[in-house]
Amino acid sequence: MNGYLGELKKSFLVTGVGSLPQKDALSAINFVFEALSYQIPFWPQLPQKSFLENMYVQFSEKFPGLVVDEAQKTVSVNTDGQPYMDALEECFNKVQADDVDYFSLSNGHAQSFHLFTQRLMALGWQGWVKAQIIGPFSFGLSLLDQNKKPILYNPELTELLPLFLSLKVSWMIRQIKVHVKTKIIIFIDEPYLVAVGTDQNTLTRQQVVDKINIVVRLIHANGALAGLHCCGNTDWDLVLSTEIDILNFDAYGYFDKIALYEKSLLAFLKKGGMPALGIVPTNDDLLTEGLEDKLFDVLKKHSKFLTNGALITPSCGLSGLSEAVSKTAIDMCVRLAERLKAEF
Repeated sequence: MNGYLGELKKSFLVTGVGSLPQKDALSAINFVFEALSYQIPFWPQLPQKSFLENMYVQFSEKFPGLVVDEAQKTVSVNTDGQPYMDALEECFNKVQADDVDYFSLSNGHAQSFHLFTQRLMALGWQGWVKAQIIGPFSFGLSLLDQNKKPILYNPELTELLPLFLSLKVSWMIRQIKVHVKTKIIIFIDEPYLVAVGTDQNTLTRQQVVDKINIVVRLIHANGALAGLHCCGNTDWDLVLSTEIDILNFDAYGYFDKIALYEKSLLAFLKKGGMPALGIVPTNDDLLTEGLEDKLFDVLKKHSKFLTNGALITPSCGLSGLSEAVSKTAIDMCVRLAERLKAEF
């Protein structure tokens, strides 16, 4: 576990999973810092603003053979021809050279990221801050080649995937680290881990773990904490066998299911790991009368998993909600965190 994970221990702080519904990047940044200045501000992804800010597209810049059609809202990889081979060679060379700037996020794909880092710089931010990157397993399953086959199963590209994303995240961390005391958390978003154990996935468990760990180790090498977010149900033994520091899951929908992996969870906590509980729903249930008290009762029911403290988050991204309802979700997270501090 990363050295300064201990600074989070026993705390109950709030952050976001990633996306917000705003179409204006500056208003999204203002929302984050108004709602979470005393918590853990996060970089808001804005898929409603642009197709290029969909997380499967946002991190794909400079990927060999990439074909993006904004009008049709499609993204794919074409592995035919010499241009692809040249781009593949160049990308591997840039990885080998550790050319972090080559893997940067452009303003067109991530305006909110650039505004986020500018805000951190202006504030001389010395507290916790959180960003996220798509995981290699989900990226590899979601991005298809010209034959509609996931690039996860292309021998060359499956090797490149975690290396490519590792250099992306290295660049991101260097931008976010605006002060020597800035403390950074990076969540690896792996929604496609729900495919583990199904015929959608032909990788072994160890191959999945190894790909995730390549990204985790680069996050650690850059002095940040590594979390993993999966908003569905999966093989939690597999997830907990990775080298992550923080586990973010949909506690609203799946707490009872993940609690079945009690042995692995308790071992994760004993090593110093921390849960990030996605306890606040991101659907119409959010407006149910008395929901907050019910959620607090669920958290108390599972108190044995709170021995190291916990981060509190929405169950998933908030881009599907209205701006007003997304504020309701974040505000509820903050109130639940305050109640946990008082209780524990």
